[in-house]
Amino acid sequence: MNWMALLLLGLVAGSTIFIGLSLGRFKGLSGTWRGALSMVATGILVFLFTEIILDAISPVSAALEAPETGTSLRFNFFVVLFLVGFAIGLVGLVYVRQRFIRQAARISSQRLSLMIAAGIGLHNLSEGLAIGQSFLSGQIALAFSLVIGFALHNATEGFGIVGPMLQQGQRVRWREIAFLGAISGGPTFVGTLLGSLWTSVPLSIFVLAMAGGALLYVINELFSGVRKETAQVVIMSFVVVGFAIGWLTELVLDR
Repeated sequence: MNWMALLLLGLVAGSTIFIGLSLGRFKGLSGTWRGALSMVATGILVFLFTEIILDAISPVSAALEAPETGTSLRFNFFVVLFLVGFAIGLVGLVYVRQRFIRQAARISSQRLSLMIAAGIGLHNLSEGLAIGQSFLSGQIALAFSLVIGFALHNATEGFGIVGPMLQQGQRVRWREIAFLGAISGGPTFVGTLLGSLWTSVPLSIFVLAMAGGALLYVINELFSGVRKETAQVVIMSFVVVGFAIGWLTELVLDR
């Protein structure tokens, strides 16, 4: 596989997010179904959050256990990177809302979908980096398998983005789908490009930590949107369904 073929596969891996985004074109769903689908999307994001955090702290833990000289300094640097990235992703979004969106009683579904797209975009940037870095290190088979896996996973993540808009009974316009897809899926290609030219564990930790913080914020917003609903048992059951979809998809792809 040559370099241009790798970039093309990176583009494909990111573009599959449009499959899930296209569900936003559905209309005529009842309020119950809209809420259920929104919570399935939330469950997928909850799984994605756990996956992101585990991926981010894995190299931090490895740095602590490494026997090489300078391990302590490297570990401390990684810890600071993780905490700063997480704070930017979480506290940064809180600041943006209070500073620029404070006139709204509640954040609009469009803005919430945009925030979810941005968080997933950061995650997909790290996925693209993994594809590119596998190629750069000569692990062509691994790079190809990562492309397939991330492409399938992105197809489910797109639904998590349009979930808030579906819950409000909105039909997502094609230009909105294109914009959200570019923000969330485009970084996969960018990461593939950067990763094929330059490897960086610190960059990966920082990007994943920011994505984790951003997703934690939007998950809280999604839960707050259904907090006053009476059928909490049913609602949380659909969150479990969404989590299971994300988890089982990952298990199948890792085989």
